[in-house]
Amino acid sequence: MKKTVKIPSQIRLQTEFFEGYGMEELIKTVIVLAISGVIAYIIYKITNATLVATFIVIGSTVLAVVFLTKNRSGFSMTDNIKNILKYVLTQKGYKYERGNYHKEEK
Repeated sequence: MKKTVKIPSQIRLQTEFFEGYGMEELIKTVIVLAISGVIAYIIYKITNATLVATFIVIGSTVLAVVFLTKNRSGFSMTDNIKNILKYVLTQKGYKYERGNYHKEEK
């Protein structure tokens, strides 16, 4: 016999660095940091602009943290955007043509 136990929302099941940001989000942020670092390095080599490359790395990392941090209901901005896109893309359009469907009188 299985027994269901309700867990209060204040209790976290995983270790979090701060509310809504745990190890899973950290790994995704590090991936974004690595990709943006490569892109920034390429831009630096082309333009020789250190400031632009630095802002790309810092900005993308900050945005990753903001977009990946989950709120109290367990959804992040990224999750919400995915859900919106899924909803929009699964909508069906029905085309109809308005016509005169009354019987013609003779």
